[in-house]
Amino acid sequence: MASTPIAVSRAPVARPDDQPSAIARFFLSPVGLITARVGLIVLLLVAWEGASGRLVSKYWLSSPSAIAAKLWSWIADGSLWLHLHATLLEMGLGYVIGCIAGVVVGLILGFLPTVYRVVMPFLGGLYCLPKIALAPLFVIVLGIDLGSKVALVGITVFFLILYSTLDGIHDIDRDLVQSMRLMGATRREVSIKVLIPGCLRWVFTGMRIAVRYAFTAAVLGEVIAANRGVGYLVEANAGQFNSTGVFAAVLVLVACSLTFSELLTRFEASTSKGRSGL
Repeated sequence: MASTPIAVSRAPVARPDDQPSAIARFFLSPVGLITARVGLIVLLLVAWEGASGRLVSKYWLSSPSAIAAKLWSWIADGSLWLHLHATLLEMGLGYVIGCIAGVVVGLILGFLPTVYRVVMPFLGGLYCLPKIALAPLFVIVLGIDLGSKVALVGITVFFLILYSTLDGIHDIDRDLVQSMRLMGATRREVSIKVLIPGCLRWVFTGMRIAVRYAFTAAVLGEVIAANRGVGYLVEANAGQFNSTGVFAAVLVLVACSLTFSELLTRFEASTSKGRSGL
C-alpha cells in the first residue's frame, strides 16, 4: 500500500524585500515621527498662505502671517495677557470647584445607595439640560463679571466628574469588598483602602476630559456677556468681521487646552505609576 505523503508546514521565510526601507524606518522612529508631523504642519501653513488672498478672499480666510502678526501685536501691547488671565482665572476657579463638588457628591452617592436612588433622577434631569441655557440666568443673578463664568464652568465640570466618580465606584470588584467585610473591615477601612483608590483612575480620566469642557464653558460665557477674556476677543473680532483676530484668539484657546490636557495626562500617568509601585 502506497504511503500517503504528509504535508509539512513551513514557517514563511522573511525575504529581504519584506523588510521596511530606510525611509520607513526613519519615519517610524521618534525623531522621524516628529519630523513628519512638523513637515505636515509646515505644508498646511504654506498651502494656507498661498490660498489666502488668491483662491479665497482674506476677508473670509486670513493668512498665517497675518495671524502671527496679530498675536505679536497682542503680546507687545499686553492685551493678550489681560484677556488670557481672565479666561484662565474663570476656568481654573470653576474647574477646581466643579472637581471638588463632583468627587464629594459622587462618593456620597456611591457610599449611600438609598440617597443615590432618591436624588439621581433629579441630577439626571439637570445633567441632560444644556448648560449653556443656564448662562443667561447666571448673568442675571451674578452679573457679567467673574461669578457668572465660574458658575457656568463649575456646573459643567461638576456633572462630568460626578458621573466619572460613580462609574469608578460601580466598577470596583464587589467580591473584594465583600471579602474585606468578612475579614472584619469597617466601612471606613473599605472606603479608604478599596473604594477611593479604585475610582481614582476614573476620576482622573474625568478630570482630563473636563478640561476641554471647562475651556468651552468659559469661552461661551464670555461670548454671551463679558468685557474681557479670550472668548470676548473672539466675539469682538467676529462682530467686526475680523477673521484674523478670530483665528488668533482661537489659536490661543487651542494652545491652552492642549497644554492643560497634556499636564493632566502626565499627572495621571505618574500617579498610576506611583500606585502600582506601592
